[in-house]
Amino acid sequence: MSRLTILFERAMDKTITPEEHDELLAYFADPKNKKLTEKLFASAWKRFNPDHPVFTQEQGSAMLARLSETIQTEERSSAGTRFWPVLWYRAAVAASILLVVSVASYFIFFKVPDDSDGMTLAQAVTQAGIAPGNDRAVITLGDGRTITLDESGVGLLAEEAGIHINKLAEGEISYESSSKSATEIEAVTYNTIQIPKGGQYRLVLPDGTKVHLNSASTLRYPTRFTGMSREVELTGEAYFEVTQRLSENGGPTTAPSKIPFIVKTASQQVEVLGTVFNINAYHEQQTKTTLVEGSVRVVTNTAEAVRLQPGEVATCTAGQTGLVVEKADLDGDLAWHNGYFIFNDENIRSIMERVARWYDVEVAYVGKMDDKRFGGIFQRSKSITQLLENFRTTGLVDFKITERRITVMAK
Repeated sequence: MSRLTILFERAMDKTITPEEHDELLAYFADPKNKKLTEKLFASAWKRFNPDHPVFTQEQGSAMLARLSETIQTEERSSAGTRFWPVLWYRAAVAASILLVVSVASYFIFFKVPDDSDGMTLAQAVTQAGIAPGNDRAVITLGDGRTITLDESGVGLLAEEAGIHINKLAEGEISYESSSKSATEIEAVTYNTIQIPKGGQYRLVLPDGTKVHLNSASTLRYPTRFTGMSREVELTGEAYFEVTQRLSENGGPTTAPSKIPFIVKTASQQVEVLGTVFNINAYHEQQTKTTLVEGSVRVVTNTAEAVRLQPGEVATCTAGQTGLVVEKADLDGDLAWHNGYFIFNDENIRSIMERVARWYDVEVAYVGKMDDKRFGGIFQRSKSITQLLENFRTTGLVDFKITERRITVMAK
């Protein structure tokens, strides 16, 4: 018995694997297998006996005859060309579709269980155009103008309130004072940078503070820092490297003056001088502040305050009294900044929430997910296929991809 016959029989009794399914289609695409393929289809047609046929045997025979005539016409018109195998592949697929219709009430032919229309995960991901995130952002200036950064060239983007806004190489924006004197500088205006799903961006603020923004995040900030504090507003997630010293006109300096840097979120504010930290404020229900180096003071909307030491994380949860301070998982909390996903016995819903932001997809669930927990390390620059395949091999979940929607199914 030939390999093609074996695979065909496995497809008929629905025991074929995704890999074997691809192999079978490859056999169909080879014109050398044309006669055997026709024989197998004819045999399947004779022995199939559905309980509720979609059309009569006479109608089916007529449709097959028309299909055969179409195939012969295409073969004659394509003789001697390099496209003939493609035409035969299309004809074979058409024949399989015909058989699908005829036995729809009995079984689904050539459909591998739990795959997206018989495709492997890799094929479904490619067809849907799901790719890792990249440097993407939009800046809204004080006068309402918007600049799409991933469509802009390197160099000067705009000048506003005496500040040059420059796009640097490798996804970074910087703010620098123009040559205007202090008396010529206009009133302070505010800019907002918005990072879409599937994006990230780096920003150097007017004081020299560096900010790395994660997907689906927004930062509002002044084009020039003045007064006795430097305040920005964040939703989403960002990694800050704060410059400690400022001059009187809001630029970095070696002068001894120290002006606090304040990050405001929906539920708290973080006050620092010179330090490195990460804030995760995607949800109003919970905000996490992870301190890498230096010192920060976290103040909630109810005026409760704690001071963190390096390696600590403060969690503010809505509806709960008190800030929870504990030892931070620095590798996990900063993984996105370093280009990774790190999951440590984490629920699938929490995992897929992060995955959805980075790969710009929607996620749905079928079945109970409370007990589905996973661990692992994955590069954010890689295809989502690797991550999904690894979770699938556990036997706990499976995935179906329809356009840009991933359905997680409990097993």
